[in-house]
Amino acid sequence: MQKVITRTTKKTSESKMKSGRSIMPTDLNTKATMYGAKLLELADSTAGSVAIRHVRGPVTTASVDSYDFLKPFKMGQFLFVEGFVSGVGNQSIEICVKFIGEDHLTSERFLGGIAFLTFRAKGLQKDELVPDIIGETKEEIKIIEGYEARRNSVLEKIKRNKEIFEYIEI
Repeated sequence: MQKVITRTTKKTSESKMKSGRSIMPTDLNTKATMYGAKLLELADSTAGSVAIRHVRGPVTTASVDSYDFLKPFKMGQFLFVEGFVSGVGNQSIEICVKFIGEDHLTSERFLGGIAFLTFRAKGLQKDELVPDIIGETKEEIKIIEGYEARRNSVLEKIKRNKEIFEYIEI
């Protein structure tokens, strides 16, 4: 008798993460804007926390699928980082991380960046799948709807990269 594999479902609010901070002089590059590597580090740590909360187990970063730097962050501004599950495969979890800036004097807000990262759940049982995801806001629902197209694009990139890796000299 074949065992039936079932998938549980979770809402985005069950694993969503939000944080905020002030941008300080030690965060800046030579152009007096926030150093891109710090934003990438924040994307990975936020997304990793979201992925762990979603599967309630260990995960590993599989790829940074994209990071779009839309507007620079400057000293004194506030930086808010929000991450949520934006798609799932059998063992993979895609996380959307957005970076929102806020002027400390005027309170004007802007979207400064958005990233998509993929994580792999580690230690799943043979018959266990990553829980499915249900968006709760218009934004989440729209982003989750685009998951399959993003996933296909990433799989195509992986295929192209494997061909290139054969020629990389070590």
